[in-house]
Amino acid sequence: MATIELTQPRTIVIKDRKRSYSLVVGRIARADWLKYFEGIVSISEMQEGRRIDSSDSTAARLELVESKLIDAQGYAGYATSGALASAVLPEGWQQKIPLGHRLAAGNALVSVTAVDAADEDNAPLALGVEAICLNAVWGADEEGVMREYRGLCHRFRTPTAEQQRRFSRDASRSMIIGGSRTGKTRYLGARATLVALYDELIESVEGYTVDGKPLGGREQIIAEMDTYHKAVAADRLFSPAMPEITESDEAE
Repeated sequence: MATIELTQPRTIVIKDRKRSYSLVVGRIARADWLKYFEGIVSISEMQEGRRIDSSDSTAARLELVESKLIDAQGYAGYATSGALASAVLPEGWQQKIPLGHRLAAGNALVSVTAVDAADEDNAPLALGVEAICLNAVWGADEEGVMREYRGLCHRFRTPTAEQQRRFSRDASRSMIIGGSRTGKTRYLGARATLVALYDELIESVEGYTVDGKPLGGREQIIAEMDTYHKAVAADRLFSPAMPEITESDEAE
């Protein structure tokens, strides 16, 4: 099974007009991800008697990418590494990368989805422990090929009712912007709370390494696991399962 090395920068390869470009993103720290979460805007407002909902995470992703870019390859006119870098690297080069490329890099950084854990034997779920699996794009391999890592497993203790209460409460937090007369409400989200709950509940993981060694032990997982992966896994953990409902025959 291919594993994600958490300590190394990741290279995002972009194909554009039959050419390949590489953007190298440095390791994204917990504080960086929390700033990104805070930058996500979700607003509801009243306009002419109608409620209008809008959300945007694109600007926050662009800021994240620009703050963490450490190298770029394939662009004409300058290099960002090597002996000539100081002579030809323009000031603020991160903002000069084509917008579409920065957007592509940002999308790759958050390309993480939660999936059902593989259960080939159809064994019943164990009490007291819950497994959440992620599929994620991380970066290009040594051959420059972008791949999706599948079956990244996170095992948790079962959350308590109090932990569920914390998540539900924070998920519904909001604030009035510009005074009550505008009818504009910003929803704050619970992503930071999900990260904290992850740290409280995580027991073990599979599919990740630190300096080439499997990530293991609660303290190391809490310290080293990518914060965005924490938020996605915990969000699935606190999502309700769907009951199986069979439609009954119409009453005669």
